[in-house]
Amino acid sequence: GVGSRGGARAARLSLHTHAVREAPTFSLSLFILTTSMYRLLALALVLAAPVAAQDAFILEDVLTRSGGMRGGNGPFTLLDLRDGSVVVAHDDASRADSASTAWDLGLRGNEVILNGGASGPGGLAGALMDAGFDEVTAVPTDGRTADGDEDCPRGAARIVCHGSGNGWYTYTDSGVLPIPGKTLVVVRPDGTGAKVRFVEYRLGASMSGPRLVTLEVAPLASAGE
Repeated sequence: GVGSRGGARAARLSLHTHAVREAPTFSLSLFILTTSMYRLLALALVLAAPVAAQDAFILEDVLTRSGGMRGGNGPFTLLDLRDGSVVVAHDDASRADSASTAWDLGLRGNEVILNGGASGPGGLAGALMDAGFDEVTAVPTDGRTADGDEDCPRGAARIVCHGSGNGWYTYTDSGVLPIPGKTLVVVRPDGTGAKVRFVEYRLGASMSGPRLVTLEVAPLASAGE
């Protein structure tokens, strides 16, 4: 009955408490030593991890205006990948900074531009690599292009082509889904770089409203470092 179960629990608790009280002092010392060792090991693993892995950050729910099914319409949201700040929002009245080197990457729905080549004055190049985010540890020495250098199956000529299966995403019954194992590498004229993983793309409150894009970003060392 309930009383017997309660008594059994009380008995187990009593036995456990008695065992703890009777435990030798060296057991507590051993526990403290073991805990300290685990903490030191965890710290060593963090310090040994690549810088890019330690400095990775998430840009969650970046607001961006859809360019339509075929793309090409409306303003981009422009981002600085050094700190994740929005340089020019999709609904900013003034877009003077779009003609500057202050931004790295632009989003318009599922369209992506880099600040270089045909898309901006920043001199950025890059590559959409068939590699996992953690596998990319340094700026690639070859295979980099700028927006406008190479044609795409549809839409404007860009590093990240627009359209399902052409770039970073596919259309499914569940919506726009990132393609696994795709990492965008961005390289600035000064040799610094960043890598970007497209985590999520979803609709906002309405079909006509902004889209929300989530990215994972990490700095990249140059190939010689």
